[in-house]
Amino acid sequence: MTWKGWAGIAAAVAAACCLPLLTTNAYVIHIGIFLLMYVNLASSLNIVLGLTGQPNFAHATFLGVGAYAAALASLRAGWPFWINLPLGGLVASALGLVIGLPTLRVRGHHLAIVTIGFAQIVRLIEINWDRVTRGPMGLPGIPTASLGSISFGKTEFYYFSLALTLVVLFTIYRLAGSRIGRALMSIRDDEMAAEALGVNTRYYKIYSFVVSTFWAGVSGALYAHYVTFVSPDSFTQADSTSILCMVVVGGAGTLLGPVIGAAVLVVAPEVLRSTSMYRYILVGAVMVVSIMAREGVFSHAFGRLVSALGRDASGGTARGVTRRG
Repeated sequence: MTWKGWAGIAAAVAAACCLPLLTTNAYVIHIGIFLLMYVNLASSLNIVLGLTGQPNFAHATFLGVGAYAAALASLRAGWPFWINLPLGGLVASALGLVIGLPTLRVRGHHLAIVTIGFAQIVRLIEINWDRVTRGPMGLPGIPTASLGSISFGKTEFYYFSLALTLVVLFTIYRLAGSRIGRALMSIRDDEMAAEALGVNTRYYKIYSFVVSTFWAGVSGALYAHYVTFVSPDSFTQADSTSILCMVVVGGAGTLLGPVIGAAVLVVAPEVLRSTSMYRYILVGAVMVVSIMAREGVFSHAFGRLVSALGRDASGGTARGVTRRG
């Protein structure tokens, strides 16, 4: 990445750090926290969808798994936030390994159907295993996050979420530029050619699911301790579709694409709230145009700006996951 790219990122981080200093409106900070969570989710999904080219329509399910793991560990075992955070990621990545195994035999829309079915199975477990999850009533009273003697309010949650987002983005940046990242992208572009060149496609496809779902689970643990309540209705198929749209709208396979997509699809409905139902028509139209453009409408419109900021995680041009070869 060029010095212009690092300068642009530093400016964006500085602006994000200033948000709680510029407003005392708790609702604005609340939206900022959820925006950062969705950036983490979209960026982690980008590992599977953008870098490896594997569709996953169950990403919100892994968010829920991490949230339930953290909630149960906190309520039943009394474990603190700093343990529950990685625990949520580890439990979610264990299930990511399970969902990663079918990728060895199916691909494309068949894999998409597998992930949808997996999401419905987990949702039914959350609803019917009421001895553990309390079913549709959910798990209330989750303790708020704290580190030592510091109990998190909205401002502390915002800065912690921002720090976590930077860790996630830096991890993905390093991953995409590594030998592993190049192997993942070779699978995306042409799996048969990658195998012919000696890439262990079986290992790397599972690897991408495990890493991607780990960060989703960590975000779920953060969500549980922020909202202090989890239920099956908090992690639906619609949420998974929204996260996938964030990646597509911003530009799959790029570093900052999911960030832009999350910002558009989280902030735009709030800005357009006064337009009532028409805001969803506008947001839906943006999604349709982005999918038709295949590379994300924003990655196409702001291609030169993104190039200057070093947006492409792989160091090349932005590329959609549906384009192969």
